Amino acid sequence: MIVLKFGGTSVGDGERIGRVADLVASRRGEGPLAVVSAVGGVTDLLVSLSRSSKAKDRAAADAAVEEISARHRRALAALALPADEEQACGAALERELARLRELSLGISLLEEVSPRTSDALLSTGELISSRLVTAALRARGVPAVWIDPRRLVATDSTFGGAIPDEAETGRRVAGAVLPELSAGKVVVTGGFLGEAPDGSTTTLGRGGSDYSAALLGAALSDAGAAVPVIEIWTDVDGILTADPRIVPAARLVPEVGYAEAAELAFFGAKVLHPATIRPAVARGIPVAVRNTFRPQVTGTVVTADAPGHGVRAVAMRKGVAALFVGSPRMLLAHGYAARVFSVFEKHRVPVDVIATSEVSISITVDEKAPLDALAESLSEFAEVSILRNLAVVSVVGKGLRTTPGVAARVFAALRDVNVVLISQGASETNITFVVDAADAPEAVRRLHRDFFEGGTP
Repeated sequence: MIVLKFGGTSVGDGERIGRVADLVASRRGEGPLAVVSAVGGVTDLLVSLSRSSKAKDRAAADAAVEEISARHRRALAALALPADEEQACGAALERELARLRELSLGISLLEEVSPRTSDALLSTGELISSRLVTAALRARGVPAVWIDPRRLVATDSTFGGAIPDEAETGRRVAGAVLPELSAGKVVVTGGFLGEAPDGSTTTLGRGGSDYSAALLGAALSDAGAAVPVIEIWTDVDGILTADPRIVPAARLVPEVGYAEAAELAFFGAKVLHPATIRPAVARGIPVAVRNTFRPQVTGTVVTADAPGHGVRAVAMRKGVAALFVGSPRMLLAHGYAARVFSVFEKHRVPVDVIATSEVSISITVDEKAPLDALAESLSEFAEVSILRNLAVVSVVGKGLRTTPGVAARVFAALRDVNVVLISQGASETNITFVVDAADAPEAVRRLHRDFFEGGTP
């Protein structure tokens, strides 16, 4: 049994939904469980609908509902389903759209969007798209079964970012999904959604559909099913050695460890959010990232610990600022660093790259953070300076801390690029430095040329 998760671009319209149905049908012999995201762009429309409804802007709200309706109706029409299947799917679509209008009107009347109501509204996309995929499979003669994702993924009541109850989810999957797959049927469900203990709809937050796929695959494994892989189907070939928009020569990384994938995601490679696949990796289930539009490409496989050492990829993230905090009182003083970081906690600002010396601490944060307020608080006990318009560049791989010569190659490649801050040794999997944002693309290109275009490190 395998789990196939399809992102929003993969099901962006009727033609793409048909392509997904063909792909799932071709894997029927492997016992697929398909997990489907909302049609591309629909979640953004739902967020816009929520805002306009709260603002009592009925014209904008009605326009958003109409656009959501039109997209799904066009997709349904493009599937060219048999009459009975089209009628059943169309009826389900209209029920969800009617519920959406009711939610929008309720928000306008109250002029408030509670987290619970927001999750109920946002659920519309996945509930419709997964039904469309199910109908497309049935039209191809595949015995497909749609299961409401809220029947499967049990969560707490943290609306907007619910925490799954893996034990209860496992029981639900064993009772509802496993028998269908064992009977030779294809199961289709939506991603991103769950159910609170009181039956309310919840969402899983960022990367929620990937999380759903990992949770369901883990649940099948816990129920005794052999799950050789969970495949995340998206619009890229997999994890690349660099952003191809910056480095045209970037190439596919065939296999990467979980820790390396996490570092790459943190430092700008947004193919997947590694925290969302943790349930699968913890059970030894590989997660493959593949391209719906180029299914012949094998993609990247993320495992708990991929074999081999050396540099796997170079990542870059702009929109960074650095604060340099110094004071002679820091020398040999205990508790000083705690005082510095308590300021960031007070302002609820996560820190990024950190470097220290005897009398100073350098910290990078998102440049959208309240930099002036941070500086004001820090200046009560230290001297503070700020640099803006920076970028973090990270060389990611396995065993970098214990591989001689890697740092030398990094800084030889950079040569005349001014490096503002360096972090090395905190992790086996990265060497990170901060440069001016304007210099970052060239830094990435140079590093890629040295490590990937000029020979294997």
